[in-house]
Amino acid sequence: MRRRRFGLCLALASLAAAALAVEQAAPVLVVRVPGAADRPIEPAALLGRNQRDVRLEDTHGNTIVYHGVPLLEVLEKSGLDLKTMAGERKAAGQVVLASARDGYTVVFSVGELRASRSNPRVFLVAESSEGPLPENEGPVRLIVYGDQARSAYGLARIELRVLADNARAGKP
Repeated sequence: MRRRRFGLCLALASLAAAALAVEQAAPVLVVRVPGAADRPIEPAALLGRNQRDVRLEDTHGNTIVYHGVPLLEVLEKSGLDLKTMAGERKAAGQVVLASARDGYTVVFSVGELRASRSNPRVFLVAESSEGPLPENEGPVRLIVYGDQARSAYGLARIELRVLADNARAGKP
């Protein structure tokens, strides 16, 4: 009887450890681009050589410095083609949905992101100057300069959606 209980406890412990390992291995953020495989994004991928400082003023007038990369750069690395005319035409009819863990979703047009390429306004950030983001904000959040309502916390998914298939549109 003791062996059976010990075996059962060992099996339960193994299952719990396996479930925890799967949970920890799950990507923090998934980027979906039509025609490309889903791309998991870990917070560390938003930091390093290409990171930028994103400065925000809080309600008390204090400046908080976040670190991350423009959303458009992440989309391009995930398969969005903006380097060719065919890619530009195709992207003109696409939108980006950014969804948080709690279901809150915001939308951007690809044209909106492209128009501010030289001075980006939309960033994915993974830490502040004080360290990793607090659990209620991160591990990845979206910051949109001048648009607090679209600055979503706790991102889970970024998805590129096609509203108009301009790639097939021909000249009249």
